[in-house]
Amino acid sequence: MVLSVPQLLAVAVELALMIVLPVAAAAWWCRRRGVPASVPLIAAGCYLLNLVVNVPLTAVVYPRLGLAPLLTLGLTALTYGVCEELARWLSFRIGSLRRHRDADGGIAAGIGHGGTEAIMFGLPYLVGTFSLLLAPASVPEATRAQLSAADPLLFIGTGLDRLPAMAAHLVFALLIVLAYRKGPRFLLLAIVAHAGIDFVMFALRDLAPTPVFVGAWTLTGLLALALAVLLWRRSRAGAV
Repeated sequence: MVLSVPQLLAVAVELALMIVLPVAAAAWWCRRRGVPASVPLIAAGCYLLNLVVNVPLTAVVYPRLGLAPLLTLGLTALTYGVCEELARWLSFRIGSLRRHRDADGGIAAGIGHGGTEAIMFGLPYLVGTFSLLLAPASVPEATRAQLSAADPLLFIGTGLDRLPAMAAHLVFALLIVLAYRKGPRFLLLAIVAHAGIDFVMFALRDLAPTPVFVGAWTLTGLLALALAVLLWRRSRAGAV
């Protein structure tokens, strides 16, 4: 067996966090708050739509421009912020989400958008796991050796890495709700916040020691979750 039992259990946790959790969270929230299931699905679809513009720019065009690494990082973060938040803004003009420009709809949309992003990150790990288990010969020997020597905590950490991002998407979605209620300045705020968080976290990931990045990313997730709860409560109370 390529992976040990502890490694397999860790991979199961990783995949549960990246694939199962977003689906379960969307289903639970929609049922609890009476939000149509189509709301997170519309948000998910618009996230996928943003990739049509986002991926060619960040994966193909920007690396060929010959810019300084930090400048490329900034341009990439700005592209993520602009593309994703405009797609999110568009999602609130479609179907049932148009009728749920409120706190509960915002949370559902945030789960749909951020959860789909997590699933897209998780699918290659799912395919890779099945390949290792069912057809290990199809996986390069060097990759098999690397995975068999990996610390199980590494797999769990990969899954946990998505949680702060999903929390941030709740905040961004609630800001878009406010953009429809209070004006386009909240759309601009969502774009700037999204791009800013991405730039700082990408820079820390690439340049800082791993414990610094993990600590900063964890703190970002906790603050985002607290802010999402605050915005949700104030929005429901009519305070924002």
